[in-house]
Amino acid sequence: MTRHDFVPVLTTLLLLAVSAPGAATAAAAQPPGASASLSKVTIESARQRQALRQRVNRFVDAVVDQGGNQSLVRWNQPMCPLVAGLPRDYGEFILARISQAARAAGAPLAGRTCRANLFVIASARPDLVLKRWLARDPQIETPNGIAHMHEFLASTQPVRVWYNTVHSCDGAVSSGGVAAAGLNATMADSNPSGSLGPSYCQNTMDTHLSYGDVRSIYSAIVIVDTGRLTHVTIGQLADYVSLVGLVNVRAGTDGEGAPTILRLFRDPRAPQALTPWDRALLYSLYNTNQSGKLQLVDMESAMVARIAPSSGFQALPP
Repeated sequence: MTRHDFVPVLTTLLLLAVSAPGAATAAAAQPPGASASLSKVTIESARQRQALRQRVNRFVDAVVDQGGNQSLVRWNQPMCPLVAGLPRDYGEFILARISQAARAAGAPLAGRTCRANLFVIASARPDLVLKRWLARDPQIETPNGIAHMHEFLASTQPVRVWYNTVHSCDGAVSSGGVAAAGLNATMADSNPSGSLGPSYCQNTMDTHLSYGDVRSIYSAIVIVDTGRLTHVTIGQLADYVSLVGLVNVRAGTDGEGAPTILRLFRDPRAPQALTPWDRALLYSLYNTNQSGKLQLVDMESAMVARIAPSSGFQALPP
C-alpha cells in the first residue's frame, strides 16, 4: 500500500462492516454506543498509522543517502569489521555489537576468519591517521568528485564514514539473489540464510520499475574522533557505529527528531542503544528489493509494520 491508499481501504472496511450479513443483529446485541466506540477506535488507529507513516517518511528521507537516480547502497558481500585504536575489550565489544546488528538485519556477515573491509578507526588525531592511511594504501574512491572527498577529510564530526561502492549484477540474471562471475558470485553466497532481500539484475538497462544494476558497498572506513566524544558510553558508540557502518547515512543527520541513535552527538538525552526505529531501518534496507525503484516506499511500509506494535496501537495490514 502506498502512503495515499489507506483512505480507500478504510472506507471499504467501514462499508463492509455496515453491509455484512447479520450486522444489524450483532449491533442490536451490543450495548448502546458500542458500535460508535468501535468505529472511533478504528478511525483513530488509522489516523495514528497515517501519522506514523508520515514520521517514517521524514526519517527515511533525512537519514538515507539516496544517491540520485541509482539504487540505494548496502552490503551485498560478507562484511568483515575490524576495530583499531581502542583498548582490546572495547574493540571486541564494538565488534560484537556490529555483528549483532548485521545478523538481526539479515545483512551478509563474514566468519571469524576473514579479510577486513569495514574499518573502525578511533584516534585523537584522525586527520593524521587518514593522511598516513591514504599514503600507505589508498582506500578512498571519488565517484562523486574530489570535492566530496575533501569534505570527508576536513569533517569535524565525531564520527565520519566513507563508503567505497561498486556497481554489480552487470548483465546477470538473478532469482532471489545475485548470480554472476567474480564479485557478484561472492555476493550470491554471502547470505545462505536467505534473509537478504533480492537484487534482481536482469540486464544493464534501467526500466520504469527497476535498475539495471545495484550499488554495493565493498569497503567502508568509519573514523572516530576520540577527542570529540563527550558524555558518550561505549554502548552508544558501538551502536552508532553499527548503524552508520551498515547504512549509507547522510553526514550529520539526526533523524528529523525521530527516536534514533543518530541523535547521539546533538541531544544530551539521546537513546542509549539502537532504537526500534533504527532496527526497523536496518531490517527494511536488507529485506526489500534493492533493484526496485520503489525500494524506499517498500522500506517505509516495512518500517511502519515493525514500529507500529511498539507505538501503542495495532497496525492495519500494509
